[in-house]
Amino acid sequence: HAVILTCADSRLLPDLMFDQGLGDLFVIRIAGNVAKDKVLGSIEYAVQHLGTKLVMVLGHEKCGAVTAALEPGDFEGHIGAILDTIRPAVHMARHQEGDLLENAIKNNSLMVGEQVKDSMPVLNRAIKHEGVKVVSAYYRLGSGEVQLL
Repeated sequence: HAVILTCADSRLLPDLMFDQGLGDLFVIRIAGNVAKDKVLGSIEYAVQHLGTKLVMVLGHEKCGAVTAALEPGDFEGHIGAILDTIRPAVHMARHQEGDLLENAIKNNSLMVGEQVKDSMPVLNRAIKHEGVKVVSAYYRLGSGEVQLL
């Protein structure tokens, strides 16, 4: 009944976090909970073929991908593409009060949520005409609290 786009971090187990059984959630895990074509396609599948009406973009406390995006310079291999996607959230966080990493993680979740909402044509249409909702959230590892953003 819900898509959870979250980080690949092994400390995140959406089925347990939301007290759901196997098969109740459509979970997509990728470092930094970023959304590129294949991730967006997976969300589209859940919305179009499984009738899913809720998409949650779930960032988390102490995210390693966002931490890496805070560091200057380029990274070898494909991780650079992930970090480049996260860096606009980091840039925004540098101009906000509070904890830089936490703000960057929250900004990233919000930005990815907007990206999902704007994804044409399938997701944007489903949101406008089929009652699909997209929410962004932040998970606190220590307390287990999920904060809607």
